[in-house]
Amino acid sequence: MTLLPKFHRILERPLMEFRPFGKDLQGVTIQNVSGITVRANLEYLETLVTCKSGPEAAQAALEKLVGLLNKRIPDRTYHVTVDFLKNPWNSYSYEFVMFLTEFSIQLSEQSDYHFNLGREKLLSPLVQILGRPFSIVQIYRLFPYFAEKFTKGSLKPEVLSVTNGHAVIRLQFTESVLSQFGPYLRGCAERICHTSKASLAQIPASMFGQQPATIQDTCCIAEGDPYCEWTFTWNPQSSPLWVWIFGGATLSLVMLGLTMTIAPHYPWWGHAGLTLLPLLIFPLTGRIWTDRKELQERGNIIQEQLASAEQQHEELRKAYLQQEHSLIEVRRHIDELTMLYELTLQISSTLDQERIIQVGLQAIVRSLRYDHAWIALWNEKHQQFAKIHMHGGPHPWPSDLQDLTIPATPHDLLYTTLNNPQPTIIKDVQQILENAHPATHRLLTEGQLSNGIALALVSQNQPLGVLVAGNPQGQSLTVPEQNLLSTVSKQLAIALDTALAYEEIEALNIGLETKVQKRTMELQQANQELETANTRLKELDRMKSQFLSHCSHELRTPLTSIKGFTENMLHGLVGPIAERQHLYLTRISANANRLTRMIGDLLDLSRIEAGTIRLAQQFVSLPTLLEDITQELMHLTQTKNQELMTETTGEALTIWGDPDRLHQIVTNLVHNAHKFTPDHGRILVTASPEPPNHILLSIADSGPGIPQEALPHLFQAFYQAHRRPEIGTEGLGLGLSIVKQLVELHGATITVESTVGVGTTFHIRFPKIASPATSALI
Repeated sequence: MTLLPKFHRILERPLMEFRPFGKDLQGVTIQNVSGITVRANLEYLETLVTCKSGPEAAQAALEKLVGLLNKRIPDRTYHVTVDFLKNPWNSYSYEFVMFLTEFSIQLSEQSDYHFNLGREKLLSPLVQILGRPFSIVQIYRLFPYFAEKFTKGSLKPEVLSVTNGHAVIRLQFTESVLSQFGPYLRGCAERICHTSKASLAQIPASMFGQQPATIQDTCCIAEGDPYCEWTFTWNPQSSPLWVWIFGGATLSLVMLGLTMTIAPHYPWWGHAGLTLLPLLIFPLTGRIWTDRKELQERGNIIQEQLASAEQQHEELRKAYLQQEHSLIEVRRHIDELTMLYELTLQISSTLDQERIIQVGLQAIVRSLRYDHAWIALWNEKHQQFAKIHMHGGPHPWPSDLQDLTIPATPHDLLYTTLNNPQPTIIKDVQQILENAHPATHRLLTEGQLSNGIALALVSQNQPLGVLVAGNPQGQSLTVPEQNLLSTVSKQLAIALDTALAYEEIEALNIGLETKVQKRTMELQQANQELETANTRLKELDRMKSQFLSHCSHELRTPLTSIKGFTENMLHGLVGPIAERQHLYLTRISANANRLTRMIGDLLDLSRIEAGTIRLAQQFVSLPTLLEDITQELMHLTQTKNQELMTETTGEALTIWGDPDRLHQIVTNLVHNAHKFTPDHGRILVTASPEPPNHILLSIADSGPGIPQEALPHLFQAFYQAHRRPEIGTEGLGLGLSIVKQLVELHGATITVESTVGVGTTFHIRFPKIASPATSALI
C-alpha cells in the first residue's frame, strides 16, 4: 500500500470503513481509544467556541460536529449524539477519533488545535491522581502503563531512557491501527504525534507546578520514519539530602569544640574520628528515614488508588460496553423492522412488476450492507432467465444488460440457485465465473462482485427468478444479514406472484369479455327478440368480471403481504418476540385467515341480488367486534395522523348476524371514512340502543361531505360521489352497494347524513335481540 504525504487527511475518505464502536465484524470489542479522550475533545472545542462566540454557538458547533460524523458513518445503527460522545465509558476506533479530530480542527478554526488539546485537556484528572505520589522521572517511566489504560493495545509506547531532567520516549502503532489509517497513516500520525508529545510535555507543569518540558523531535512517522521519538527536558527536582548534610556538619563542629575543651590532650586522630562520625551518620540516617517514610506513604497511596480506580474502571467499562453492544443490536433490529415495514407498504400498494422490483432493489442497496443488487426473472415456458433489473454498483450499468437472456445452464449460478431452497453464499467469485454462462459472467463482472449472496424468488412453490446482491470489497456477510435479505426476497416473491396473478386475471377477463361480445352479436343476428335479454346478460357478465377483478386487487394484495410478514415474525426470522407481541401477531394471523375465507366466498356476492347468499349467523357482541376492528385499522389511520375512536354504552349490545359479514360492513365504512377524511381528521364509531327495539351503529367522519344531490344514488353500484385520484378514490364504486345489501340481509337498514364541509355519518339500525345469557335464563 502506498502511503500518502502527511497533508492528505483522512477526511478524503468518503465514508468510514470500520465500525466506530461496539464490536467489529469478528465480534471483538472495539476499544482503541477511551471515551475520556473523546469527551476531552468535545469539552475543549466547546470551551474554545464559548470563549469566542458564546454558549449557544458552542452547542451549535457540537451539533454540527455530530452531523458531520454521522454523514461519514454508513450504518445508521452507529450514528452518535452529543450526549453519547460525552460519556467517558465509551470506547471508539482510531479511525472514528481521527475523523472527529479533523472535524474539530475545522470547527475551531485553529491549526494547532490538536497540540493545544493535548497540552490542556488530555492529561486527565485520573492520571494526575494516580501519578501524584510519584516523581517526574517515575511518571515518565510509567507512560506505557497509562497509555495502555486509555488506548488498550492500540499504541506501542517505549521509554528509552529517563534521568532527572531528561527523558527519551518512542511511540509506534499496532497493526490494527495501521489498517484503519490505510494510506492516510502519515497525516493521522502527525495529529497523534502532536497531541501525545504535548500531553507528555505538560506533566511537570500540571502535576508539579513547574514549567512544561521542552520538546525535541527526533523521528516522526509523518516524515516517513518507522516510529515517533521525542526528547523531553525539564528542571531537575532537588533532594532534601543537603539539609541532613548541613545538620551533620554542624553537629561535627560542635563535637569538635567540646572534645577540644574537655580533652585537649586527646590524640588528633581521635578528635578527627569523633568529628567525622556525625557527618557520616546524620545524612545516612536522614536518607534512610526519609526514603522509608516516602516509600510507605507512596506504597499505601498506590495500593489504595490503583485497587479502587482499576476495579471501578474495569467494572464500569465492561458493563457499559455490554450495554452499548445491546443498544446497537436493538437499534439494528428496529431499523431492520422499519425497513421491512416500509418495503411491504410500498410493494403491496402496486401491481406493477417493474415498480415492485425497483423498490425492492433500492431498499436492498440503501438499507442493507450491499453495494449493488439485480434480479433475473425466470420464464418457465421458455426455460430461460430474462428481464434483468439492476440497481447500485460502482459504475452505471450498460443499458443492453436489461435485454439479456440466460438459458437454463447446469452449474450456472442462476440456475443452481433457482433449484436450491437455501441461499448461495458467494465467497470465491472466480470459481463461480468459471462455471457461469457468458451472460451471467458479464453481469457479475459489471457489478465488480467480490462476495455476496444469491437467493431464489419462490412463491407457492413456483420459481419466479433469482436475486443477487453483492459487494466489490472483501467483506463477509453475517448470518443476521443473510436472514434479513432472505426475508426481503420472500416479500418480493409474494408481491411479484400477486402482480402476475392479477395480470392473468385481467387477461382472462379481457378474453371472456371478447367471447361474450362475439356470442352476443351472434345471438342478436339469430333472434332479435332476445336482444334485450342478451344485452342485460352481457352487462351483468361485465359487472361480474370487473367485480371479481376489483376484489382480487383490494383483498388479495394486502392479504398476501400481511400473511407473509406475520409468518416470518412468528417464526422468529427477525429475532425473538415477547409474549404480548406473539399474542398480537397471532391475532393478525387469525384475521388474515378470516380474510382468506372471505376470498373463497367472494363468488357468493354475485348471488346477493338473487337472494341465494348464506349467512353463518350467531350471537355477536358489537363492542368486541368494534374493538377488534379498531385495533386492526389503527395503523391505517395513523398513516394520515387521523383519530379513530370507538364509543359504546356500558350495557351488552348483542346482535344476531354473521361475524365475518358484520366485520366486512364496518371495515368498509371505516375504510371509506379514512379515504375521504383529510390528514389529522377524526373518525368516530358509536354503538348504542335506540328505542324501542333497535341498536344503532354510526360511523362519522370529518371529511369533505357529500352533496345532497348525490345522496339518493350513493348506494347504487358503480356510483361515486367523489372522483379525486389524489385521495385514492379510483375504485369501481361497489363498496357502499355491497354494504347496503349485506345490511339488509341481516334485517337491518342503513341511512346516511352528510353536510358539505363538515362530514358524513352512516347509520345502521339492527333489530335488538336478547343476549345469549338472557335467552338461557328465559
